[in-house]
Amino acid sequence: MVLMWIYAIFISDKSATADKLEDPAFAAAAEPVCKVTVDDLSRLGLVNQRAATPQDRAALVDRTDVELKKMIAKLRAMPPADARDAAAVTAWLADWDQWLADHAAWSARLHRGENVQFFEKKRDTGEPNSKALNDFARINEMPSCATPGGV
Repeated sequence: MVLMWIYAIFISDKSATADKLEDPAFAAAAEPVCKVTVDDLSRLGLVNQRAATPQDRAALVDRTDVELKKMIAKLRAMPPADARDAAAVTAWLADWDQWLADHAAWSARLHRGENVQFFEKKRDTGEPNSKALNDFARINEMPSCATPGGV
């Protein structure tokens, strides 16, 4: 019994239960929207590409962000009916907005010819914003709704 409480208090991922949507309807509708976007990013040659210059990388980032913004707009247009779920989805979409703003700031530096890494806002926990964003997608069984790799 003591081990169970140690796990519950100190080890378990408390965000998992906090971020789990009550009604799976949003996740079931969101996953296909995100999947189409991920597939489009691959089809358009925007992920896992080698860029010769920072400016070339910036062009890839800009084109990727156009597709991701379309995805976020579609997700925003289908809010959950449950008030708690709606608040969680709204917070998750705000995380997406922050990630895209960080991506835009990175792109601006790349356009200036600076060969820099992508840095994103850190949360109060010190973790990158994308961790919470991706955890929400994972917990709610929307793997395609996580941030895309290789951009």
